[in-house]
Amino acid sequence: MTSQLESLFRLQSIDTRLLEKQRTVEKYESELAERRKAMDAAQAKIDGLSAQRKDLVSQRALAERKVADLQESLKHRRQRLQKVRNERELRAGQDEVTSIQEEIREAETRQLDLMQKVEDLEASIEAAKAEYADLETADHRHVGDASARIDGLRKELEGERAERNQMADGIESGLRKKYETILTRRYGLAVVEVDAAGCCVGCHVQIPPQTLIEVRKTSAVRVCPMCQRILFPGVPAAVD
Repeated sequence: MTSQLESLFRLQSIDTRLLEKQRTVEKYESELAERRKAMDAAQAKIDGLSAQRKDLVSQRALAERKVADLQESLKHRRQRLQKVRNERELRAGQDEVTSIQEEIREAETRQLDLMQKVEDLEASIEAAKAEYADLETADHRHVGDASARIDGLRKELEGERAERNQMADGIESGLRKKYETILTRRYGLAVVEVDAAGCCVGCHVQIPPQTLIEVRKTSAVRVCPMCQRILFPGVPAAVD
């Protein structure tokens, strides 16, 4: 017949396995969250750069239109110069031509500057898209694959928790409550073996002889005087 102490030890084994699997799930979820965060940031970068490009393209179109309008105005001014009647009108016309030519140079400089900025942004957008693609295929695993892996582990956990609960139901309620309390306080390790030297495997403190005898001979539920974990009889020391 299985003793309560043996049932606790088996329950501890199941809980240890569940804890390790839960930590694995959390690790995958954390990695997935970080990847999604990085991908969202990369997409936001692409969107931001694309918005800047759209604005600059509009500005470039306006600059091109301004250059075209100024060139048309310059053409009309030169035509009018051919019809001037006196020196004063000639000088005034020439001044207008000179002024328009200066505006054209400034507008063309602005146009070229905007063209360069658009080209630079397009290069930045392509780089950001490449970064996004790299993130999406990081570790040769797509986000969908990572999500499927997490879902699979969660289903395994669900089945193992059912097994765990069935095992726990067979343990006396007061003892089970004590076990759960120690499990929480001792970070998932409530039942530990006593090693061949008679030490607690949890904290490596020497177990008092009387307690050691009770645990090994009678399977009585006893705790380590130092860490308060429940003791399970391990392999006794070899006799010479």
